[in-house]
This record gives sequence, structure tokens and C-alpha cells, in this order.
Amino acid sequence: DYLYQYRTLCSNSERSLSALWGKLASEILMQNWDIALEELNRLKEVIDSKNFASPLNQVQSRIWLMHWGLYIFFNHDNGRTQIIDLFNQDKCLNVIQTSAPHLLRYLATAFIVNKRRRPQLKEFIKVIQQEHYSYKDPIIEFLACVFVN
Repeated sequence: DYLYQYRTLCSNSERSLSALWGKLASEILMQNWDIALEELNRLKEVIDSKNFASPLNQVQSRIWLMHWGLYIFFNHDNGRTQIIDLFNQDKCLNVIQTSAPHLLRYLATAFIVNKRRRPQLKEFIKVIQQEHYSYKDPIIEFLACVFVN
């Protein structure tokens, strides 16, 4: 509650961003998954709209956002759909492919357990084929064996 109040009163954008990260962390720790998902989406909007000092800072913020989102997505009732929606966006998928390929396993897991997202799975298989030379793990290998080989 204090972080929310601080964020509304703060005029410094960097401190407001830090308070938003803190609010996300506190909601995750309290296991308030609905509120945590709202905070994650709010933070995503800030990262997308903010002018960072360098593009690398924005990429790092997106990587952190996706890592923190894993706690929410695998505990929220609708999380397996939400992770596919977030990670499959062009900005996030580019970051995954260039800087954090290990996140592909979580997206692959979400596709495996979510039957309603089969049309998007075909696009994901193309990503797996592109990244196969640089990243492998058992879940990715499983999907490659089933859908490619």
C-alpha cells in the first residue's frame, strides 16, 4: 500500500519505476496473483513507452519483466494463456531470441499444457527451428521431435 501511495505522489520517474517493481514483487510475495498480473501489465506498458538511456537497459528491463512474470503465469488461473500472449509479442520474442533463449522452455511448456493456442504453436515451432542451433533443452527437443522431425 505504501508503494502505491509513494508511486502516485512521486515526481521522479526513476523512483516511480522502482516503486512499481517493488509493488510487483510485494504482490508476488503475498501471492495476490490477480493484482500482481495487473502490476505486471502496468510495468510492461511503462517499459514499452519509456525512453531508456540505452536500448540495452530496455532489453534488460524486458528480460526481468518476463522472469518475474513466470511466478505469476504459473500460479494464476489464466496464466498459461497470458504467458503465450506476452512472450509471443514481437518485442518479447526478439529479446528472448537474442538475450534469453532459456525462456523458450517456459513458452514451450505453456503451449504443451494449453490446447486452445494450437494456431500460435505453428509460429512457435518456426522459432524453435531458428534457435535450434543455439539453444537446446529437453522440452524444446520434445516439441522439435513431435512437430519437426
